[in-house]
Amino acid sequence: MSHLLYTSRYRNQSPEEQLVARKYSMRCSIARTLDIIGDRWIILILRDLFLHPTRRFQDFETSLPGLTPSVLSSRIKELTAQGILTSRLYADHPPRPEYLLTPKGRALNPVLIAMKTWGEQYAAAPPAAASLESDLRP
Repeated sequence: MSHLLYTSRYRNQSPEEQLVARKYSMRCSIARTLDIIGDRWIILILRDLFLHPTRRFQDFETSLPGLTPSVLSSRIKELTAQGILTSRLYADHPPRPEYLLTPKGRALNPVLIAMKTWGEQYAAAPPAAASLESDLRP
């Protein structure tokens, strides 16, 4: 039911508007952190960048099925604006960026390691599920 409410409430909003609409806007440091990295796609984008030092837009599209290009673009912009990601051009014509973590982004490694550890202990994967996180290490 909550998924239906979410879908109907945010259906006509852009990915950027949806991200802003879902902020906690609280003084709590955990809530402030969730305002930045609490989106489900952001965590998986970060996971990919810890597994692969640089990623291109199409790499994210391949590794994150179900993530639309508009949402991916929005999340990359948000992470860049927060100083977690940076980009550099790998092609000039047309200009094409690849993305990498900043020192601020790399500081999130213990958070993702803790999530991976918790998931391994308490959130068993379905037998046929693939894992991209096997190389995620402290």
